[in-house]
Amino acid sequence: MNDDTATIDLVLTALPLERVESDVAVAGFFTDDRPLRGGAARADWRLCGGLSRRIESGDLSGKSGEAMLIACGRALFAPRLMLLGLGDRGRYDRLRVSDETRQALERCRKLRVPHVALAPLGVAPDDVPRHASAIVSGIVGAWSKVADPMRLTLCVPRAEVAGVYRAFESACDAAGATGIRLATDDSSLEAR
Repeated sequence: MNDDTATIDLVLTALPLERVESDVAVAGFFTDDRPLRGGAARADWRLCGGLSRRIESGDLSGKSGEAMLIACGRALFAPRLMLLGLGDRGRYDRLRVSDETRQALERCRKLRVPHVALAPLGVAPDDVPRHASAIVSGIVGAWSKVADPMRLTLCVPRAEVAGVYRAFESACDAAGATGIRLATDDSSLEAR
Protein backbone atom coordinates (compact mmCIF):
# COMPACT_ATOMS: atom_id res chain seq x y z
CA MET A 1 0.00 0.00 0.00
CA ASN A 2 1.37 3.46 -0.78
CA ASP A 3 1.43 6.60 1.38
CA ASP A 4 -1.71 8.02 -0.29
CA THR A 5 -3.77 5.05 0.84
CA ALA A 6 -5.94 5.25 3.93
CA THR A 7 -5.47 3.03 6.92
CA ILE A 8 -7.51 -0.13 7.16
CA ASP A 9 -8.31 -1.29 10.66
CA LEU A 10 -8.67 -5.06 10.40
CA VAL A 11 -10.27 -6.28 13.60
CA LEU A 12 -10.70 -9.95 14.39
CA THR A 13 -13.78 -10.74 16.45
CA ALA A 14 -15.19 -13.88 17.98
CA LEU A 15 -18.69 -12.42 17.66
CA PRO A 16 -20.94 -14.02 15.06
CA LEU A 17 -21.74 -11.87 12.02
CA GLU A 18 -25.23 -10.96 13.23
CA ARG A 19 -23.84 -9.48 16.47
CA VAL A 20 -21.20 -7.17 14.97
CA GLU A 21 -22.10 -3.50 14.96
CA SER A 22 -21.21 -2.13 11.52
CA ASP A 23 -22.67 -0.22 8.60
CA VAL A 24 -23.12 -3.39 6.57
CA ALA A 25 -22.64 -7.10 7.21
CA VAL A 26 -21.32 -9.17 4.30
CA ALA A 27 -21.82 -12.90 3.73
CA GLY A 28 -21.62 -15.18 0.72
CA PHE A 29 -23.05 -18.46 -0.44
CA PHE A 30 -22.41 -20.97 -3.20
CA THR A 31 -24.81 -22.12 -5.91
CA ASP A 32 -24.82 -25.56 -4.30
CA ASP A 33 -25.16 -24.41 -0.65
CA ARG A 34 -28.49 -25.79 0.55
CA PRO A 35 -29.00 -25.24 3.38
CA LEU A 36 -26.94 -22.08 3.67
CA ARG A 37 -23.70 -22.18 5.68
CA GLY A 38 -21.59 -19.82 7.76
CA GLY A 39 -22.50 -16.14 8.01
CA ALA A 40 -25.27 -16.51 5.42
CA ALA A 41 -26.90 -19.26 7.48
CA ARG A 42 -26.71 -17.21 10.68
CA ALA A 43 -28.17 -14.15 8.95
CA ASP A 44 -30.91 -16.29 7.39
CA TRP A 45 -31.85 -17.64 10.80
CA ARG A 46 -32.01 -14.10 12.24
CA LEU A 47 -34.11 -13.01 9.24
CA CYS A 48 -36.54 -15.90 9.86
CA GLY A 49 -35.62 -17.70 6.63
CA GLY A 50 -35.89 -14.57 4.48
CA LEU A 51 -32.71 -15.38 2.55
CA SER A 52 -33.79 -18.98 1.89
CA ARG A 53 -37.13 -17.71 0.58
CA ARG A 54 -35.37 -15.32 -1.82
CA ILE A 55 -33.21 -18.18 -3.08
CA GLU A 56 -36.20 -20.50 -3.48
CA SER A 57 -38.11 -17.80 -5.38
CA GLY A 58 -35.20 -17.33 -7.81
CA ASP A 59 -34.20 -13.82 -6.65
CA LEU A 60 -30.75 -15.22 -5.81
CA SER A 61 -28.93 -18.22 -7.23
CA GLY A 62 -25.42 -17.94 -5.79
CA LYS A 63 -23.67 -17.19 -9.08
CA SER A 64 -20.38 -15.33 -8.74
CA GLY A 65 -20.91 -11.59 -9.14
CA GLU A 66 -24.48 -11.72 -7.87
CA ALA A 67 -25.23 -9.36 -4.97
CA MET A 68 -28.25 -8.26 -3.00
CA LEU A 69 -28.39 -5.57 -0.33
CA ILE A 70 -31.06 -6.36 2.25
CA ALA A 71 -32.44 -4.15 5.02
CA CYS A 72 -32.22 -6.04 8.30
CA GLY A 73 -34.26 -3.99 10.73
CA ARG A 74 -33.28 -5.26 14.17
CA ALA A 75 -32.49 -8.82 13.06
CA LEU A 76 -28.76 -8.06 12.80
CA PHE A 77 -26.70 -5.43 14.59
CA ALA A 78 -25.84 -4.04 11.13
CA PRO A 79 -28.76 -2.27 9.44
CA ARG A 80 -27.98 -3.91 6.09
CA LEU A 81 -26.76 -7.27 4.84
CA MET A 82 -24.93 -7.68 1.55
CA LEU A 83 -25.43 -11.24 0.36
CA LEU A 84 -23.04 -12.32 -2.39
CA GLY A 85 -23.03 -15.24 -4.77
CA LEU A 86 -19.73 -17.14 -4.78
CA GLY A 87 -20.36 -19.53 -7.68
CA ASP A 88 -19.68 -23.26 -7.60
CA ARG A 89 -18.00 -24.56 -4.43
CA GLY A 90 -15.94 -27.09 -6.42
CA ARG A 91 -14.21 -24.29 -8.36
CA TYR A 92 -13.53 -22.08 -5.37
CA ASP A 93 -9.81 -21.64 -4.72
CA ARG A 94 -7.48 -19.06 -3.16
CA LEU A 95 -7.57 -16.84 -6.25
CA ARG A 96 -11.37 -16.77 -6.02
CA VAL A 97 -11.17 -16.01 -2.28
CA SER A 98 -9.04 -12.97 -3.12
CA ASP A 99 -11.28 -11.89 -6.03
CA GLU A 100 -14.55 -12.32 -4.11
CA THR A 101 -13.15 -10.47 -1.08
CA ARG A 102 -11.91 -7.62 -3.30
CA GLN A 103 -15.24 -7.36 -5.14
CA ALA A 104 -17.22 -7.40 -1.89
CA LEU A 105 -15.13 -4.60 -0.40
CA GLU A 106 -15.24 -2.59 -3.63
CA ARG A 107 -19.05 -2.76 -3.46
CA CYS A 108 -18.90 -1.54 0.15
CA ARG A 109 -16.54 1.24 -0.85
CA LYS A 110 -18.95 2.37 -3.59
CA LEU A 111 -21.73 2.42 -1.01
CA ARG A 112 -19.44 4.63 1.12
CA VAL A 113 -19.69 2.47 4.20
CA PRO A 114 -16.69 2.92 6.49
CA HIS A 115 -17.34 -0.07 8.77
CA VAL A 116 -17.88 -3.52 7.29
CA ALA A 117 -18.47 -6.80 9.14
CA LEU A 118 -17.37 -9.78 7.08
CA ALA A 119 -17.83 -13.51 7.44
CA PRO A 120 -14.86 -14.97 5.49
CA LEU A 121 -16.28 -15.57 2.02
CA GLY A 122 -16.45 -19.27 1.21
CA VAL A 123 -13.81 -20.21 3.77
CA ALA A 124 -14.53 -22.65 6.59
CA PRO A 125 -13.95 -21.09 10.03
CA ASP A 126 -11.05 -23.42 10.82
CA ASP A 127 -9.45 -22.81 7.40
CA VAL A 128 -9.08 -19.02 7.59
CA PRO A 129 -5.33 -19.07 8.44
CA ARG A 130 -4.58 -21.01 5.25
CA HIS A 131 -6.42 -18.34 3.22
CA ALA A 132 -5.00 -15.30 5.07
CA SER A 133 -2.80 -14.18 2.18
CA ALA A 134 -5.72 -14.39 -0.28
CA ILE A 135 -7.98 -12.39 2.04
CA VAL A 136 -5.29 -9.75 2.62
CA SER A 137 -4.72 -9.55 -1.14
CA GLY A 138 -8.43 -8.92 -1.65
CA ILE A 139 -8.48 -6.23 1.03
CA VAL A 140 -5.44 -4.47 -0.41
CA GLY A 141 -6.87 -4.74 -3.94
CA ALA A 142 -10.11 -3.06 -2.91
CA TRP A 143 -8.50 -0.27 -0.93
CA SER A 144 -5.20 0.24 -2.81
CA LYS A 145 -6.07 3.67 -4.22
CA VAL A 146 -8.59 4.93 -1.70
CA ALA A 147 -8.03 7.83 0.67
CA ASP A 148 -10.94 6.99 2.99
CA PRO A 149 -10.22 4.90 6.09
CA MET A 150 -12.08 1.63 6.63
CA ARG A 151 -12.78 -0.62 9.58
CA LEU A 152 -13.17 -4.24 8.58
CA THR A 153 -14.34 -6.61 11.30
CA LEU A 154 -13.66 -10.23 10.38
CA CYS A 155 -15.69 -12.88 12.21
CA VAL A 156 -13.72 -15.95 13.28
CA PRO A 157 -14.39 -18.53 16.01
CA ARG A 158 -12.85 -17.70 19.39
CA ALA A 159 -10.65 -20.81 19.27
CA GLU A 160 -9.20 -19.64 15.94
CA VAL A 161 -8.47 -15.96 16.78
CA ALA A 162 -4.82 -16.41 17.83
CA GLY A 163 -3.93 -18.53 14.79
CA VAL A 164 -5.80 -16.22 12.41
CA TYR A 165 -4.07 -13.19 13.94
CA ARG A 166 -0.61 -14.74 13.38
CA ALA A 167 -1.53 -15.76 9.82
CA PHE A 168 -2.82 -12.27 8.98
CA GLU A 169 0.23 -10.66 10.56
CA SER A 170 2.49 -12.77 8.31
CA ALA A 171 0.30 -12.15 5.25
CA CYS A 172 0.33 -8.38 5.80
CA ASP A 173 4.13 -8.41 6.19
CA ALA A 174 4.57 -10.54 3.05
CA ALA A 175 2.26 -8.25 1.04
CA GLY A 176 3.95 -5.10 2.33
CA ALA A 177 0.52 -3.99 3.53
CA THR A 178 1.74 -1.30 5.92
CA GLY A 179 -1.65 0.47 5.84
CA ILE A 180 -3.42 -2.40 7.59
CA ARG A 181 -3.63 -2.19 11.37
CA LEU A 182 -4.42 -5.60 12.77
CA ALA A 183 -6.20 -5.95 16.12
CA THR A 184 -8.62 -8.09 18.08
CA ASP A 185 -11.67 -6.91 19.98
CA ASP A 186 -12.74 -7.77 23.51
CA SER A 187 -15.03 -10.59 22.36
CA SER A 188 -12.05 -12.81 21.65
CA LEU A 189 -11.10 -12.61 25.34
CA GLU A 190 -14.55 -13.04 26.91
CA ALA A 191 -15.55 -16.30 28.55
CA ARG A 192 -18.27 -18.26 26.87
